[in-house]
Amino acid sequence: MTTSSYPALKSLDDFLQGSFDYLIIGGGTAGLAVAARLTEDPNIIVGVLEAGAAKLDDPNISTPAAYSKTFGKADYDWMLKTVPQAGTKNLSHAFTRGRVLGGSSAINLMMYIRGQSAEYDDWVKTTGYSEWGWKGLKPFFLKHEGFIEPPAPPGISDDLPASGKTRPMYEREHHGTSGPIRTSFSNWSAPITEEWHQASRNLGLQWTSPSDAWNGNSLGGFNNLSTIDRSKGSGTRSYAVSGYFKPNAARSNLMVLTEASVQKILLDKDRFDIKARGVRATKDGKLFEVYAKMEVILSAGTVQTPQILESSGIGKRDLLEPSGIECVLESEAVGEHLEDHLMTGLSYDLVEGEFSLDGMAIESVGKEAMRKYINGEGGPLANSLTSTGFVSMPRIASQSEKTKIHDLGRVAAQAAENESLREELTTLSARLQNSESASLQFLILPASYDPSRLDGSRPAPTPGKPNSRVTVLVCLTNPFSRGSIHIDPADPYAHPRIDPHYLESQMDVEVLSAGVRIADQVFQTSPLKEKIKGRVFPPADMDISDPVAREEYIRGHTRTEYHPIGTAGLGRVVDEKLNVFGVKGLRVVDASVFPLSVSGNIMATVYAVAEKAVEIIKMDRKAANGAEVA
Repeated sequence: MTTSSYPALKSLDDFLQGSFDYLIIGGGTAGLAVAARLTEDPNIIVGVLEAGAAKLDDPNISTPAAYSKTFGKADYDWMLKTVPQAGTKNLSHAFTRGRVLGGSSAINLMMYIRGQSAEYDDWVKTTGYSEWGWKGLKPFFLKHEGFIEPPAPPGISDDLPASGKTRPMYEREHHGTSGPIRTSFSNWSAPITEEWHQASRNLGLQWTSPSDAWNGNSLGGFNNLSTIDRSKGSGTRSYAVSGYFKPNAARSNLMVLTEASVQKILLDKDRFDIKARGVRATKDGKLFEVYAKMEVILSAGTVQTPQILESSGIGKRDLLEPSGIECVLESEAVGEHLEDHLMTGLSYDLVEGEFSLDGMAIESVGKEAMRKYINGEGGPLANSLTSTGFVSMPRIASQSEKTKIHDLGRVAAQAAENESLREELTTLSARLQNSESASLQFLILPASYDPSRLDGSRPAPTPGKPNSRVTVLVCLTNPFSRGSIHIDPADPYAHPRIDPHYLESQMDVEVLSAGVRIADQVFQTSPLKEKIKGRVFPPADMDISDPVAREEYIRGHTRTEYHPIGTAGLGRVVDEKLNVFGVKGLRVVDASVFPLSVSGNIMATVYAVAEKAVEIIKMDRKAANGAEVA
């Protein structure tokens, strides 16, 4: 890769020659989307500062199944960790986020999931901002999506087709086809995933595939879309770089500086106003400042966005001043209200002859997979997780579990520290008691998984004798626990203090516990049970019917699903136009603005929020200029 191939990539000297209308902090999932859309107007000059390297055309990023080579690697990952978590036996958890151009869209598992329509409508209920519900966001899901329709017509059959793969279900009107982020169904799946689908239906789970899991109702089991571009060859990752940056890298009004760490936003304060005018950053040990004529847009993500706000003097006075930072604007909400999806796992040994991705450790199997991928034949390397699904608590919970969940919800709301949180927890309690709400997500992984490894790593395979396992991940979609992310008082520019308060709420334990119980029952149901040799996690000698044993297991075997949100939330830190309250010329556009969790993976929603933000910014510019804008 050379800068001549992508002229928008600039050296520091060239970047400092720019005269910018907008400065974007963070060239990640949201930041690159905003930059691409704003520079559609050739008269607008945009500068992007990204802390990570460009890594364009890196096979560890572009090859779909190579994501495991990026987690826990400093070249791609911020290498963040939480403080010890009381709810998980005082364990500290890896908190993987992408530190590379494209952000977490460059290293995630590429699952393209939208939340339930009712969950976005709860954003309206929570904030009072009428344009942030499902109706207000859906056009922007369609705008960013470039759906690649599969060759077979949509449909599903309970009988496994000859290919061993359930056909995908979708309705064309719920998908964009010309957007920059390509989505596609898998071109390969392990046969054991089909056995899971069939066993789930045979058990009586709410597992019939929805007509389209992206239309605002994702209940049931389905083959999921991934952000994989299958327009050529076996498939490559479609992410913020391939979709928003590369096609626009020749624009003279787009300038991107990588490996540049922003320390603070420069704020001007007089008697009447506070205004953002630029940023202070470092690159290669050199400290520099750069300025924006119109706005600074903060898209550093749920972790770094509150850190940068606080290091700039926006946050809690009693936190900033002891850290040596002047409190320019007091804001109690910055860094608060951290929510994160949690997951635990159950893993089983397969009988002899059943395929598992563990077999990729065998040289001949790995070479054959690579041959298929290179020759455009798909296979394991061309795919990520291919099957998922959502269930509601009323459909799986026992009567005693329903009673406990009802009582815990009431107690949590009564104990809330303010009316806003009380209303929020009441909303979440109602979701858990609604048979149409997505309370749990199941992900089927045809491979080994050790949920005690809180850094997300997988055990090294035994040479010549790999495991042969299948795993189901049980994921919490609507956490009750609330945490925070704040600067480290000892060093505001070091990694921030991440305290998610995992499993602080007993409600989160109870929901995961019900999911673990049901998942094990699926593995004891035909046709899946005939493929299983024995359970590895939880240990085979654990009585999984015992709720006390399940809680003990969950507290030691639960970690992030990599979906943190909420640390600069709508209605708390930013207004309905994403302006930071009390500051002119400063917006936040990333997952930190989500006011409440949505079920499933958050990437699709981040893209939709970014697209909506650009429309808001353009409309504001139009109103200010009294003229049409691009």
